Amino acid sequence: MATSSSSSGRSSTFCLVKSSINIDETFLVPHIVRPGETISSSGLVSRPGGKGANVSAAIGLAGAKVSLSGAVGKDATWPIDELKARKVITDDVEILDGVPTGRAFIQIAEDGENSIVLLKGANFATDSSSADPSTAFTSNPQRQITHLVLQNEIPLQTTVAFLEYAKSDKAGNHITTIFNPSPMLSNAQVESFPWSSIDVLVVNEGESIELLSVLDQSAASKLESLATGEDKSRQVLEALSGLKQLSSTAWLVLTRGGQGVMANVQLADSASQRSFFNIPPFKPKQVRDTTGAGDTFAGNLVAALMGHNVDADEALTSSARPKREQFVKQALEWASRAASLACEKEGAMQSIPAADEVKAQAP
Repeated sequence: MATSSSSSGRSSTFCLVKSSINIDETFLVPHIVRPGETISSSGLVSRPGGKGANVSAAIGLAGAKVSLSGAVGKDATWPIDELKARKVITDDVEILDGVPTGRAFIQIAEDGENSIVLLKGANFATDSSSADPSTAFTSNPQRQITHLVLQNEIPLQTTVAFLEYAKSDKAGNHITTIFNPSPMLSNAQVESFPWSSIDVLVVNEGESIELLSVLDQSAASKLESLATGEDKSRQVLEALSGLKQLSSTAWLVLTRGGQGVMANVQLADSASQRSFFNIPPFKPKQVRDTTGAGDTFAGNLVAALMGHNVDADEALTSSARPKREQFVKQALEWASRAASLACEKEGAMQSIPAADEVKAQAP
């Protein structure tokens, strides 16, 4: 992959992630516990997690400047150290009293079945300073935020507040907004969400059809009956591109798991039309765990949009619309290669590769 030695674009970029921080408590059990039953676990693994923490780690390991705005409880603050070790700035992580750190309690049975109980904890504290966008955007006058990443493991009102701030005059400069609506919003939330403020939408096929089922039900019904494959994915992407709610969203990125990624992107010189990209998958040497692959892809895509590991001079700083198709192709390929490497290791955050590891796999 050709990259530029210039750092003029990427040196001026800074990403803020407003999302979740969790601890994944994984119990290894003979079978999923039944109502009223007590069983023994053969193992327990505690790992840092949460989509926000994972994506932040991926951005940091890719070499970009990133800060995570979130919250943990005083009961367990060690995920902050894990983030720092992956070059994430944690000045915007708040430690709250009287509320626990968010957790996912996971049972994994010998036959591969799993069950998960989520504790929202500090992620859903709406009265903390970390839930106020003005705090995150103005706390450090030395930095100028150019990219904002949002997800759905925090209260929707907080997500919308950060999004609206980023697109207001208060921000003071163009901010490229990236949204990965996972887990998907409710029907009412989809209808009321300010989609026109999103510059980059990253969704998988299931999430796309859920979105279409609310915004274009007839299209969703037709797509659900199609056989899984490249043709269906292309039609799903075209249906998303036809939504008036997403007409100003420059990047529509459809992740397809082990089948690669597709995207429809508005270039700077043709905002009324979209260029189609179909990136084939990069196959892992051996698939051990796909848990962190999606977050790895998203984080590395964001880092690429910031000018890292691609042509730095084409970083998205004043507009979300790229100048050249080659830049889009490079960004999607880089993120796909990183996601493939993540599948070769167990865990979510632990599986995210550093930029040097991804570069080593380049042809």
